[in-house]
Amino acid sequence: MKHLHQTADGFFLLFRGVRVMFGVPGAWWLLTIPLLLNLGIFVCTLIGVWKWIMLVVPGLIGSGYESVWLVVLTWMVYLIFLFLALLVYAFLFSMIAEVIGAPFYEELGVRLDRQENRAFVERPWNREVWFALTQESRKALLLGAVVVIGVFLQFFPVVGQILSGVLGFVVLLVTAGGDAVGPALARRGLMLGERRKWVLTHLGPVLGLGAAKAVGLLIPFVNIFVPPVAAVAGTLLVQEQESLSNK
Repeated sequence: MKHLHQTADGFFLLFRGVRVMFGVPGAWWLLTIPLLLNLGIFVCTLIGVWKWIMLVVPGLIGSGYESVWLVVLTWMVYLIFLFLALLVYAFLFSMIAEVIGAPFYEELGVRLDRQENRAFVERPWNREVWFALTQESRKALLLGAVVVIGVFLQFFPVVGQILSGVLGFVVLLVTAGGDAVGPALARRGLMLGERRKWVLTHLGPVLGLGAAKAVGLLIPFVNIFVPPVAAVAGTLLVQEQESLSNK
């Protein structure tokens, strides 16, 4: 029950992050550029995903509808492929948005830490971009492994697509939580191995936050606002755990 409670706390922390984010001085100015870029990425990717679905699905099932069952199967496969496409989009959107918005999201976290009088190491914007690039590169390698497994699962109709979706969502959940707290931990001087250890120690709330971020990334238009909110929520989570450990 304790772990479930911690996971729930982490999940709802994302919603608290919305309120806290707009309380940060100058938040709107920091959000203008990354949100406009996120909107552009969103529109382009959505068009590409829809064209891909319209090309792939009819080829898998056939263009004719001979029975009610075939119509039902067609729509089932459409929905499954739409979910898989959304997963791919969520991964790609997250990786691109995190790199582009890295300096802006980092500044949000810095101002939040400064508000709470937290000890941290302030880094120049170019180091933050490099940090985001290395973090997202590792995620890209993991995504590549998931894609390879997903391609193999496509040989098992319907079941394979469902398993691909479940696997993809689990990986998205885990990486989303780690990404959210990563910058705040790096500001405290923790190296990669130390950050992993911290995440494993606080796995419940990190997974909860990751689940909320993953769900948000899968919802069209909402996902435009998720990266900056998750950056603030990740800083809040690290601050809360610091306060608990100091008691």
